[in-house]
Amino acid sequence: MPNAMHVLQKAKHVRRCFEMTSPQPFLIPPRRFEAHGGFLSLPEGAVLELRASSPQVMAVRLMEAALPKGTVRRYAYQERGFSLTLSAAGMQRVAPEVMPEARAEGYALAIQPEGIAARAETEEGFFRLCAFLGRALQSGAVPCGIVSDAPVKKVRGLMLDVSRNRIYSVKTLLEVIDKMAQVGLNRLELYFENVFAYRRHPLAWAQTSPYTAADIATIEAYARARFVRFIPNQNTLGHFERWLKLPEYRCYAELPQGGARTPWGSIQQHPTGLFSADRATRDFVRGLLEELLPCFPHASSVNLGGDEVFDLGQGRSNPADKATLYFDYMREMADVALRHGKRPELWADMLIRHPELLSEAKRHLPEARWLVWAYEASDPLEANVARLQREGLETIACPGSSSWRSFCGRTHNMLANVHAAARSQSDGMLLTDWGDAGHWQPLTVSFPAIAAAAALGWSPESNPDVAAITDFLLGERGLGAWLLRLGDTYRTAKAEAGNATKLFQAYNLPLAASPVFETEALQETLQLLDDLAAEPVISGSRLALREARFALEMQRLAVLRAQRTPHLRRIRARLAAQLEQLWLERGPRAQLDDSLSAFLSQELPE
Repeated sequence: MPNAMHVLQKAKHVRRCFEMTSPQPFLIPPRRFEAHGGFLSLPEGAVLELRASSPQVMAVRLMEAALPKGTVRRYAYQERGFSLTLSAAGMQRVAPEVMPEARAEGYALAIQPEGIAARAETEEGFFRLCAFLGRALQSGAVPCGIVSDAPVKKVRGLMLDVSRNRIYSVKTLLEVIDKMAQVGLNRLELYFENVFAYRRHPLAWAQTSPYTAADIATIEAYARARFVRFIPNQNTLGHFERWLKLPEYRCYAELPQGGARTPWGSIQQHPTGLFSADRATRDFVRGLLEELLPCFPHASSVNLGGDEVFDLGQGRSNPADKATLYFDYMREMADVALRHGKRPELWADMLIRHPELLSEAKRHLPEARWLVWAYEASDPLEANVARLQREGLETIACPGSSSWRSFCGRTHNMLANVHAAARSQSDGMLLTDWGDAGHWQPLTVSFPAIAAAAALGWSPESNPDVAAITDFLLGERGLGAWLLRLGDTYRTAKAEAGNATKLFQAYNLPLAASPVFETEALQETLQLLDDLAAEPVISGSRLALREARFALEMQRLAVLRAQRTPHLRRIRARLAAQLEQLWLERGPRAQLDDSLSAFLSQELPE
């Protein structure tokens, strides 16, 4: 057993790593800030004067809670642009030399000790301005100077997996949209496989509590009012296993019997990819898009998926040329998207795994934008983006939250992954939050990644305080740093693994196949988890705090199983009850029973 002082020193070192204070004076650093010295000092009864060409009540709500007590609000019409003053007495309008950039989301502020003057040219820019002010005023110490701000990445998005097995309620999604708006994220995608209520295919979604057209309309309207674009995302070629397991849909499979070979040397046991050369298959998928896309009347693009199509050309279409199969099929799906006024977007792994296709992509799919996903700190994400862009292809870099196949995330990997996406020369960034292997991890675990993606997508060269942004999003002081430290306990256990943690594998694999750990590393991890569990910051009853405690206890269970600790059934039963309760607070029961069954079926040491 390690020396207790050594364990304590290591825990304190980890804590310091994630409690760094940003050298920037604002929560999400603006692109340019010229400090003039001193701090803003607003008295009670300050005057907020808004001059705008259209009502901006929604934008002002972003800073409502942070305004001084008794603030007087005055509204006036002006023909062009949006300007705002907040002061004890009236201030001059923003001078021309600090006018915002001519970008849709740009804005500028002059901050003096006695008040603020600000201006934006567009509604969206004014919305971002109010979000900036809301964050700044809430911090309590706003430095004086000139801010001129606009985001680097045009697309700054979040994709939530709602197909494996967790489905978020509309209420939960609206709450997520509110938080996205507070930190400048401007795109939301829900990853659909079989969770939309397609009228002609009730068998496919019968067990899923699917999203309906009315749900989509509600989410879309709510998001649009907050300048978050709600983008359809329906996989159209691979990952159809939930459809193909049903006898009625097996006819659309490339390999009806399963058995596709993957690039990693494994075999996919079940059919997953579509028989793309078949006219009936194409008509089937075209029918899905024809029903789904009109539900998103304001979306300018659509994610058509197309990732991990390993069985393409290995079955019924063999020996057809893989490039021809792929481009012919995706060209037809892209045409459907374009006919509905939506730009097609496709996962780029097909091009990266088959570089001979790169030179053909621009010719076959000139309108497409390519989503370059890479989820490991060691992945060449920046190089892959550059490779596609050299071919004239527009890209969005897609890092991951590193939450899936873990219980509490992988902090070190996540931060490196998101930083790499931000550094890339892509036109946008889409943070992906997958639900592989039962989606046992709670949503709260993903918020540090959401915070990092929001800040770095706006200003990639900054050094944001991810912990503080997470606190702001979750409304719990100190929780961000706590989650970052919890999410790094996989490294204490020396449990790094590709697309997972070895601690997750230590629980999710049979005992005989479980990874081998160093005894001291597991003991140190257990001690660190005990220290984290004792911290007052997570002692409350709000959902985010209960999810944080649950994630910690799941990590502890994995460590205990890796240590071959006997008599874990009572602990697991308690965690299963918590998983059920927390799941139902975020959404419908849907496929919870499948996730619970997988969790409870794992062999435990006797």
